[in-house]
Parts: sequence; C-alpha cells; structure tokens
Amino acid sequence: MNKFHLKFSNLFFFILSSAALTACSEVPTQTPQVKSVTEAVYASGYLEAIDQAEIRAQVEGVLLETFVKEGEPVRKGQLLFTLSGIALDSRLQSAKTAYEVALRNASDLGPAIQEAVKGVAIAKEQFVNDSLMWVRQSSLYSQKAISQSSYENARKTYESSRQNLARSQSQLKGKQDQVIRELEASRKEWRTVQDELDFYQVKSDRDGIFYESPFSPGELVKKGDILAVIGSDQGYIGSLKIDEKDISRVSLGQQVLLEMDAFPDQTFQAKLTKVYSRIDPIDQMLRVDVALTDKLPTALTGLALEANIVIREKSDALVIPGNLLLPGDSVRVLKEGKAQKVKVIPGIRTLSEVEILEGITAESNLIKP
Repeated sequence: MNKFHLKFSNLFFFILSSAALTACSEVPTQTPQVKSVTEAVYASGYLEAIDQAEIRAQVEGVLLETFVKEGEPVRKGQLLFTLSGIALDSRLQSAKTAYEVALRNASDLGPAIQEAVKGVAIAKEQFVNDSLMWVRQSSLYSQKAISQSSYENARKTYESSRQNLARSQSQLKGKQDQVIRELEASRKEWRTVQDELDFYQVKSDRDGIFYESPFSPGELVKKGDILAVIGSDQGYIGSLKIDEKDISRVSLGQQVLLEMDAFPDQTFQAKLTKVYSRIDPIDQMLRVDVALTDKLPTALTGLALEANIVIREKSDALVIPGNLLLPGDSVRVLKEGKAQKVKVIPGIRTLSEVEILEGITAESNLIKP
C-alpha cells in the first residue's frame, strides 16, 4: 500500500468519527422536571343554571308581546308572553253567558223552577179540596145519604188528585236536578275555556333568571315550541360527560376544575355533586353534574365546558412530557454519547405529562422525538 492511499484512509476514518460524534452531540434532549402533578379525569359538557327548565307553548298562536328581557330576574306567576287567542275569546264569552243562564235557572227564582213550583202548588190545592170532598162523601155514604156511584166518583177524584200531586212533586225534583246538572256542566265548560285561555298568557313557573327566548313578537309559535329558558338565580351546574372507562375513578365531592372559552385564562372551581346511573348507548359516555363554587363574571348559560375531575395530587413528582413515554413504558436516554432505551415505571398521568416512579432521575437526558 502506498503512502498516499494510507493517508487518504486515515483521513476518511477521522471524518466519519467526527461526524458521528457531532450527530450524537446534536440530538435534542431534555431533563425531567420535579413538580406537583395532578391526576384527573377529563370531561366536557355545557353550563346550565340550577333547576334550569324550558317553558314550552301549550297552544299554537302568534306571539303578541314579550314582557321580560333576557338576563332579567323573574318571579313565579309573572307574565312572560301573550299569544293570540281571538277564537278562544268568543268561546269564553259564550261559555260565560251559558253559565250565567244556568246559574239563574238553578236558583229558586229561575223560570223553570218557578213553573214547576207553581204546578206543585196548584196540584196540592186541588188535592186538599178533593181530599175534603172525599171525606165528606164518605161520611154521607156511611149514613146512606148518597148513592154508591156518588161515593165512587169522589174516591176516584181524590185518587187522581193524589197521583197528580205526586207527579208534580216528582217533576219539580227532576227539574231541580236537571238545572243543577246544567249548571255544573256550564261551569266546567267555562273553567275549561278559561284554562285554555291561560295557555295564551304564558307565566313563569318559578323564581329565577330569564335566560333566553328564541321568539320575537309577530312570529308563529307552535304547540311544544320552547318559549323560554329559565333557571335559578342561586348558581350554576356543569352537565358533563366522562368516558365509561373512567367511571370507577370518580366519586361525589371530588374537586373539579372548569375552563370556558367565554372566559379565557380563567379556571373555575366546582364540586362533583351527582353521578348518573345510565350510560348513553350512542356515545358510551356517562353524565355527571358538578356545582360551581366560584361565581361567574356574568349570568350566562349554555356555555361549552372542559373539565378536569381531580383524582389525586402529588408534590415533588418526577415528571416528563407524555410524548416521551414509548409503548411498553420506556424512554430513550442519551448516556455517554449513546442513545439507550430505558424501562420506566409510570405513575400519575395527565393529558400532557406522566409521572415516572422508577427508571430515570432528574439528571437523565431524555431524547426528544
């Protein structure tokens, strides 16, 4: 081998060695952090007022007037809307008139009752006269002062008067029963129409805040449409959903941290207050409710929420970014200029970080992906 070839080979080996060392020294690395870490269950959902409810239209009609503005407080029984009910107004007047007529007829001075009472009085007077006549004729007949035919005629006249009186009294009782039934029927019809008319005057069924109405005066409202959303003024709850695999990790009273796009860079405290027992068959998620313990800057409902349900917290934990943990629970470490794969034991996991219990130290140089 000539001298030129030997020098060239030595130079080539030196270049390769230098390139390898340079490549190792330029591998991006970072060290773990020692910090507090919180294990939490992620949840998402929306914000609603305590005891929030929808008020739906019970009838169809045009919205005539709205008496409350969104965000204003309301009281139970307060008028919120009026809907058109012109056809019902005429029905109400007819029903009221029929009730008033039936009420007069049912009194002792009612024409139907007066006529029946007069009939009873006439029949009674006739019965008294015919009774006296029959008694007189009976006495004379016993003295053989009149003929048997005269006695029989007096008896038949008495029996006819007695039956006529009984019939008149029965007719009076029947007429009294009839006017009472007509009075009750007319009263029921009047109340029914009044109740129907009340549906056109929509009132609040609770104290609270008037949050929303999707309708404006002049728009047609159909039966079943949501006219308003009203909720308590005593606070808010978060209606959240968690993955079914996290069900065993949550329990009542756990601390919850909420974030809302409407209030960026703010975190709101809440407590887990209810865990439902039915998993949604569509998305396989479970609903939980949380009660806000912090006050909102303004009265709003329906806001989208993201939440962390705190499971446990640990201070002075050795933490690495979650993307550095490889499948099989290992990490790549740069040690003495060489990349090594090291087995680790993970602990608390968050959305972006993982606690490492064993396998590396705070001085380990972790190779970034």
